Amino acid sequence: MKKNCKMFLVMMLVSLCATAITATTDLTFAEGKWLKEGKAIIGQLDDEDLDFASAYLDVSVADFLLEFDFTIEDIANHNHWLGVSYRTNEDKTISHMVRIKQRTALPSGIGISYLTDADDRWRYQERHQGDEFLELGEKYNLKVAVSNDYVFTLLNGDLVAASKLATNVAKGAVGIHTNATSVRFENITLQEYPKEEMRAFENHADWQVGRQRAAAFPTVPIIVAHRGNSSEAPENTLAAVRSAIAAGADAVEIDVYSTIDGEIILSHDTAVDRCTNGKGDVRYSTSEYLRSLDAGYPEKFGKKFAGEKMPFLREVLEEIKGKVTLVIEIKQPGIEEKVLQLLNETGTRDQVVIISFHTSSLAKFHDIAPDIPTSVLTFSHNTLEDIIALAKQAKTRSVDLNFGLCTKEIVTELVSKGYSVWAWTVNEPKKMEEMVYNGVSVITTDVPRKALDTFRPLQ
Repeated sequence: MKKNCKMFLVMMLVSLCATAITATTDLTFAEGKWLKEGKAIIGQLDDEDLDFASAYLDVSVADFLLEFDFTIEDIANHNHWLGVSYRTNEDKTISHMVRIKQRTALPSGIGISYLTDADDRWRYQERHQGDEFLELGEKYNLKVAVSNDYVFTLLNGDLVAASKLATNVAKGAVGIHTNATSVRFENITLQEYPKEEMRAFENHADWQVGRQRAAAFPTVPIIVAHRGNSSEAPENTLAAVRSAIAAGADAVEIDVYSTIDGEIILSHDTAVDRCTNGKGDVRYSTSEYLRSLDAGYPEKFGKKFAGEKMPFLREVLEEIKGKVTLVIEIKQPGIEEKVLQLLNETGTRDQVVIISFHTSSLAKFHDIAPDIPTSVLTFSHNTLEDIIALAKQAKTRSVDLNFGLCTKEIVTELVSKGYSVWAWTVNEPKKMEEMVYNGVSVITTDVPRKALDTFRPLQ
């Protein structure tokens, strides 16, 4: 995002009229447990019921700026969240929401989402991956602005999500919500936009291209860098992982095997011949031998990465810790417990997704670590019936399809049955757009920068 564009947005929000329509005293508590302490309210975590706690401002508005300070006091786990709903109808059926997870470093850490009419599922129009966790006990400031069809979210003054996603309803209630989270809300104010400033806000030239682009897609996909940023650095190396993080990918995918002496190491192929100056099978080679090889892939990158090593999984986990989600493809059944041990030792258990073509590996991971998400890979020749059968064998509700299988019919059917759908490996922008139109939520690509340019113009 251009600096002057961001500064314009912040200045516009600051310059809004200061007269509040409503404040903490004008709230209706609709769901869950709430505690009032002076001018603060606390949506409380209920050990027996982890559903919503909801409170609504007693006003129906179209264009507005909602602002409040919040402090997360307790949370069931890092995936839970607080949210703001807007233009909610009279019976308080929520269809549009801004959500912020405590772990903002998730690909969907901060997102603008909507409830679909077709399959009654929540989908993200815009996601933002933050840099860190929101600390328990620390105060943050949130602004949510809705103007005509557009929604903007600022956290501590920084724009973190923007989208055209307020089109279904002209006006309605504004609510604040918690999900398995105890949150203190303070200094709640709701302000209407002055008409002249609102028009300037809508017509600002720097935003037009980005807004039109954002409006084109029904959801913004998670972008996974395949084997790291393998278009700009040797695949499955630390250089590729770092390049993917620098490019802004939501997640980094790698492939792992075990060496003959029990080290978990990165490689896509069983043989090291293609990407290194060595020969032999990873599974029957010692870690010392594999680490002596040059993995700089000179046939593709010349001497630029000369001396790059095949990394151990432990090194990659330490590299991505607190930065990005890691998608680990298990290439060799039987190494699941060793992989889990490394996740526990490095404190990265909540930063990974496990994928594999081997349903036995995914079923094993489900049994030993049911909290870690998984997705089953499928081949281009698999039918819809095959895909569902593989997912059941793998004990997962997520399927990672060859992009040739991601037709509108197949994806719609899978989503209707409760599966999330990924697509691999998609490198052309037009094909990426087709995947999203068809309902795919995660795109794996060799060219993450190109994918991000396609879907993230507002960032």
